[in-house]
Amino acid sequence: MIRSQRSHWWLAAAILCTSAGCIETISGSGSGGESTPAPIQLDAGMLTQRGAITFVKGWDLGRRVAAERGKPCLVFFTAHWCTYCRKMEGTTFTDPAVAQLATQFICVLVDADEEPQLCQRLQLAGYPTLEIISPAGSSLGRLTGWQEAPALAHSLQAALQRYALLEQPLRR
Repeated sequence: MIRSQRSHWWLAAAILCTSAGCIETISGSGSGGESTPAPIQLDAGMLTQRGAITFVKGWDLGRRVAAERGKPCLVFFTAHWCTYCRKMEGTTFTDPAVAQLATQFICVLVDADEEPQLCQRLQLAGYPTLEIISPAGSSLGRLTGWQEAPALAHSLQAALQRYALLEQPLRR
C-alpha cells in the first residue's frame, strides 16, 4: 500500500493466511529518517496452523501484532497433552463459519507447557481456553472447555459486537 504520493512506499509482500488465516505479513523498505517503527515481520516460524486457522505463536508476539494492527485477539490456550484441545482443532477450527470469523482477529496460540507462568497469572481453569481480547487489552469474553462450532461462532460474533461498541466514539 502507498502511504502517500510523496512519502515512502510500503509494499505488501505476502499474505500468510489461508482462507481462514488471521495474519498478514507486511514488509516495508522506507528510506530516510522515518520515526515510525517498522511493522512486525512474521515468518513461518512464528506461525502455526490449527484446523483452518493460522495462529501467531506466543502471548507477547500475538499481543504486539494485535496492538499494531488494531485488531482483537482470539487467544487459544492449549497443551500438547490436552485431548479436547486436539478435538477442537480437528472439528471446531475446521468449520467454515468459525474459520471465516477468525479472519477478523489476530489469532494467538499459547502453549501452557511453554508459558506456564502466564497461564497461572491468568487463572486458567482448564484447557482448552479461548480468551478474546481487544487490542487495548480489555477482555471481550472467555470460554473454557471444548466448544462446538456453532457455539464458538456465536461467541465470536458477540465478542466482535462488544468490540465494535467499545471502539465507537461516545455520542453526545
